[in-house]
Amino acid sequence: MPRLDGRNHINLTVVDLERSTAFYCSVFEMVVVNDVTPPESGFRFRTLLHTASFASVVLGCVEDPPEGGVDGDRFDERRPGLHHLAYHVPERADLDEWVTHLDAVGVAHSGITTSKHEAGSQIWLRDPDNIWLEFYWVNRDFFVDRLRQVWRRDRRTTRA
Repeated sequence: MPRLDGRNHINLTVVDLERSTAFYCSVFEMVVVNDVTPPESGFRFRTLLHTASFASVVLGCVEDPPEGGVDGDRFDERRPGLHHLAYHVPERADLDEWVTHLDAVGVAHSGITTSKHEAGSQIWLRDPDNIWLEFYWVNRDFFVDRLRQVWRRDRRTTRA
């Protein structure tokens, strides 16, 4: 089976590259590690990296947007495509630290909430383009139990 190592990046198209860079660097304490405009792409891409986890966000901005802007140039999770972007934290107490940090940098957020449909707690916020972001703590015991249930069911099915 092909493996994944849990690292990823996401590429977000933004309206204002400088504004979004400032937001992600302030909120996530990321640093800019690359800034390129590939020939004939029509985009300028800026890669931001969280130095402790190597999580990254690539921000892309149209170099020469059409006059009048792009239709629907504000994110809405109700349209097909991305719903939200989530970053997992190792411990539930890490969410308390994120609340303190978000308050210190002046970013509006939901406070810590607890999921009714999953076992975990989270903080919700929006970036400058209205993209919905989440810091999420997973109750691993809940999901390990769910995996055991699936494996037991599968084992019973293959024996029958």
